[in-house]
Amino acid sequence: MLKRFQSAFFILICILIPGTGEGFVPQAPHLLHLVIEKIRKPVGIEAYQTKKVLNYEDVTKGFNTIEEKLIYVFPGRLRSQMISDIATGFSIETESGFIKVMGERIIATAKSSIDLYTDILLYRDHESMLAQLDHAGIDTQNVSFHRYNNKICYVIGTPDAGLWIEKDSFFPIKYVIQKSGWKVEFFYDDWRKVSRTWYPMAGSIFLDDQLVATINVKYFELKAQVSGSMFDLDHVKSIYPENKLDVADPDESQVDELDRSIEDFKKLYE
Repeated sequence: MLKRFQSAFFILICILIPGTGEGFVPQAPHLLHLVIEKIRKPVGIEAYQTKKVLNYEDVTKGFNTIEEKLIYVFPGRLRSQMISDIATGFSIETESGFIKVMGERIIATAKSSIDLYTDILLYRDHESMLAQLDHAGIDTQNVSFHRYNNKICYVIGTPDAGLWIEKDSFFPIKYVIQKSGWKVEFFYDDWRKVSRTWYPMAGSIFLDDQLVATINVKYFELKAQVSGSMFDLDHVKSIYPENKLDVADPDESQVDELDRSIEDFKKLYE
């Protein structure tokens, strides 16, 4: 009798513990807690990467190369410094907003589709990440199992609008959102560890199943101290003029010029 009870108790535990059986589906807050527990939240991260972005004006020319240095300060602050063959600039994201400067002018005060890649990397506590998924239009009340590349994944939301988390490792591997009529997919690959913190060393971005950008991280390191002045949005607004756009809809002036170029790209495949 005791042995039967012990066996039944063991089976119950196996069902209830994530990773030991496919039958148990955790709720999104608990699942994101397990993700953050795995990838960790340091004080800061500095990552050096090469991003190759499709040349929207002439797709026959392939990709434009952008060298970037990303400085994360947790919670919720990111500065990206960019150098390319055609322009240099930076963007800043904080709890107060977003701003992008290119060519000594402010060109955007809202994130473009391609910039949303960092959302999953920036919010390293489960409450903030959950709020970001809600903000992105993902149904965080829904969690299910799906397969990706022969791996079992938890999916928060749906396969076409959700966060895919590898079941065995708890690494986020795919983030899919619907934005402005587009399906935007972000892939996070080759997660590596410095101290106890993990970061993806490679990534890719697709718009409606078309590859538009690849990311290769050369290296990343942990940062204990970063000057708060690097994230001062008001100071940036005071020294850089805003690029005024001749548009009928005032909300359109908040959109990155990349999004407008994407519309031209979309027409190539219609």
